Amino acid sequence: MKKNMEIKRDIDYISFIRESIVDQYKDNPTGCGNGFGEILCHEIHESGLTFNWLAEKWGISVSFLGELVRDHCIRLEELPEVNHDYKREMYVDDFE
Repeated sequence: MKKNMEIKRDIDYISFIRESIVDQYKDNPTGCGNGFGEILCHEIHESGLTFNWLAEKWGISVSFLGELVRDHCIRLEELPEVNHDYKREMYVDDFE
């Protein structure tokens, strides 16, 4: 299991690479927005790049591109809200 510092460093590195990619598009905008998500979606959906081609274009491994896509998707998730009134129905089958 990773220590908190290692996890933080991984997150910071992913954020650093995201920002680096966004900075490199400032002089060559996509016309779809300036954020990482807009750039990523433009390259995949508008330009038709595969993950392999986009990884080549950005000079990263396909595995790391997967980490960037995962990070992007996680950022789209809403924060969880705990339902403290949750009650699970109990069934006879639960005890067999």
